[in-house]
Amino acid sequence: MANLLYLDDSTVKSMLKWTSLIEGIEKALGDLSLSRQGNTEAVIQPPRLIMPVPQKDGALLSMPAYLSHQNALACKIVTSFRNNAAKNLPSINATILLFDGDTGQVKAVMDGTEITAWRTAAASVVATKHIHRGKKQILAILGAGMQGRSHALAFKHFFEFSEIRIWNRTFERAKKLCTDLGAWAVPFRSNEECVRDADVIVTATYATEPIVQFDWVKIGAHINAVGFGVNHHNELSHPVYENSLLIVDSVEAANKELSKLIQNNVPIVTEVGSIINKSFTLPSNVRATVFHSLGMAVEDVVSANLVYNSYMEKIKKPTII
Repeated sequence: MANLLYLDDSTVKSMLKWTSLIEGIEKALGDLSLSRQGNTEAVIQPPRLIMPVPQKDGALLSMPAYLSHQNALACKIVTSFRNNAAKNLPSINATILLFDGDTGQVKAVMDGTEITAWRTAAASVVATKHIHRGKKQILAILGAGMQGRSHALAFKHFFEFSEIRIWNRTFERAKKLCTDLGAWAVPFRSNEECVRDADVIVTATYATEPIVQFDWVKIGAHINAVGFGVNHHNELSHPVYENSLLIVDSVEAANKELSKLIQNNVPIVTEVGSIINKSFTLPSNVRATVFHSLGMAVEDVVSANLVYNSYMEKIKKPTII
């Protein structure tokens, strides 16, 4: 343990690449669904532990998983404190422990904040790729925090949207993010104007009340709901759910974390992995689709393993003077 490798967020970020990450997340989500169906033991992932810290408007999460084809074992510890934005701190902070798959010994500790942002956006890209049918011209992102930024970058990398809109409750934050990203991102003062006519929508906020109303949503639109509020389903109005097909990353996790939504007669259609594996086909002519991204530990395992392997490869290369 004396020579334990530690990778900070700047190092982690420098090792991440959208193409390889998206491919890894896509396979992991497919393998997760196969494992759930009993067809393989490719993925071991128990439900994550969520411990609320109501006094601080926060929560702590523990997320372990094992990915057999990579012999990769990891556990992420996450804190989500929504009031951090006022302190100019990330709302979501994470640390990942990567273990040796044969011995169980810790082989690396790495900051997980960048990984959380990147892998969540990568999962949304994968979901959009497999769920949304039709043209992808306008992307609307609600939320200008770390997840809003990562989604803008991931979607720009993978798709060819002609317009990327960003809204935030505080317009100045949306404006600043767009300035940082470049002229291809446009800030919006109104969430309604941001959402209307959008082909794909991303909600990445701590909203406690709906920020997307049903009559704003274009026919055939796809929504990636990734926000983490009091409940995972605060961002969308109930009529949005009533008139959409709901897809999740894990039915097991959704049955627990989206229980109130399910109790209100909103059924889960399938996991995105089943669509990836072509074991489930979405019906045609749907009004809208919603992908609820709860965040899977297996996504962290894929990401951490990619970072570790890239870093080890980098330090093995001789320095050219």
